[in-house]
Amino acid sequence: MVERLAAFGSIAVRHAGAYTELLLSDIDATRVLLHRRVVAGSVLAGASVLAAGMGCVGIIALTWDTAARLWAIAALLLVFLAVAALSWWKLSTLRAGEPPLLSQTAREWEKDRRLLEELLARERRQAS
Repeated sequence: MVERLAAFGSIAVRHAGAYTELLLSDIDATRVLLHRRVVAGSVLAGASVLAAGMGCVGIIALTWDTAARLWAIAALLLVFLAVAALSWWKLSTLRAGEPPLLSQTAREWEKDRRLLEELLARERRQAS
């Protein structure tokens, strides 16, 4: 019995070390992805705001002395609403395709849980 406990302790310590490495790997992968998204999103947002602002100023300046000035402003509002709706839809589809946080660790825990259940069932059969 003591030998089994020693073997179990050794296995548990090895698994704890492996889980620590796996958790760190998951966290590092998530950190890298998040950093890339934040940088790309910041650049995209800044460039988009500047481009949209300059475009709006240009359109309003071209139509300022005409009767189409209010129509141009209303059209710009509709364009921005459409872009916002499309962006919201795209963001929600991106979230659906991402792997869950710590997915590698969860898979490994599930494998180990099944293995331990099999080992315990085998031990019970041998004890009977």
